[in-house]
Amino acid sequence: MSGWSAIKLVAARDFRERIASRAFQLSTALTVLLVVGFIMVPTFIDTDTTEEWTIAIVGDVPPGLVETVGAGAGDAATASASEFATRAEAEAELEDGNVDIVIDASGTVIVGNSTDEQLTTLVAAVLASLDVAEQAEELGIDATALTDLFSGGYAVVSLDEQPDTSNGDRAFAFFATIILFMSIITYGSWILIGVIEEKTNRVVEVVLGTVRPSHLLAGKVLGIGILGVAQIVLIGVVAITVLSLQDALNIPEAAPKVLVWAFIWYLLGFAFYAVAYAAAGSLVSRQEEAQNAAFPLTLMLMASYFIASFSIAGENPVLRVASLLPMFAPMTMPLRIAGNDAQTWEVVVSVVLMIAATYGLVRFAGRVYAGGLLQSGSRVKWREAFRASEA
Repeated sequence: MSGWSAIKLVAARDFRERIASRAFQLSTALTVLLVVGFIMVPTFIDTDTTEEWTIAIVGDVPPGLVETVGAGAGDAATASASEFATRAEAEAELEDGNVDIVIDASGTVIVGNSTDEQLTTLVAAVLASLDVAEQAEELGIDATALTDLFSGGYAVVSLDEQPDTSNGDRAFAFFATIILFMSIITYGSWILIGVIEEKTNRVVEVVLGTVRPSHLLAGKVLGIGILGVAQIVLIGVVAITVLSLQDALNIPEAAPKVLVWAFIWYLLGFAFYAVAYAAAGSLVSRQEEAQNAAFPLTLMLMASYFIASFSIAGENPVLRVASLLPMFAPMTMPLRIAGNDAQTWEVVVSVVLMIAATYGLVRFAGRVYAGGLLQSGSRVKWREAFRASEA
């Protein structure tokens, strides 16, 4: 059997076994439900933060006052009026919190301790403009001429031709980083546990009768890697579909670039860590030892995640250095790319180092994997497994 045929055979076997397992099906269904719930729940919660302003009116105030204040507030608030016969009654209601502001036709505006500053500013501005309009009318000034008079002023411009959207892009990239982090840990653990199960059940002894250890390792990584990609795509399609149906899909402009690079780094990161997880699994023979075997790899992934989470606000020296190191790059470089902080040469160097490190790890871990597979009992040291593969 040729090497590629053996790899495809092992990949297909692992893919079928995992996709048919109840654990995979339940975890996928649960993840999809959680994503849908995360998107749908806010629609059932009253998130309307529009304030309701009640304006107490004493006497005859200029017509259109309340409507103009409400229009000035936009979507932030609505305004309504309550009329009172005396100022004392209106002030009593203001003290009790039943109204937000008092306007006395004699020319006085009364505010309380809880009166919104925006409401106070709007009322003062509207009263002033209505007063000017009234005086202009008495002087015989045309309304159009008055509007032209007040329409001048200074235009506010920004030196930046484009608004800064890097924070939103980084946030989107960080969300992709979370998915990547969870995926590598999840699918890497599957590989580790699968290797331990095969050693425990002595299945690996039969498989190695026809398949070389390196082909077994490659097939296992390939099969579970394809399954992982399929699960991520399914979850992504469901999320985008639900968001589209809700008209809540607001994707940053950099999303296509972030998604492409996140996928590239997922492939590179998974290849790097999956091989390491497989080698770690070959060194132990019991499920109880799986967590200890995976701890160093999980620790590196956690460090990568924390560096990314602490750097979401912007570039820093730690993030820059980490994005060039193979063990940290899968979760840190996409963040720098999204924020336009990574130079082209840095991305190229990071990718080249990642590929070189993965190749070196494949060669090293492949020998550890081959030397540790057939050794059972107590935990095998990686040096012993490495030497055993030479025999």
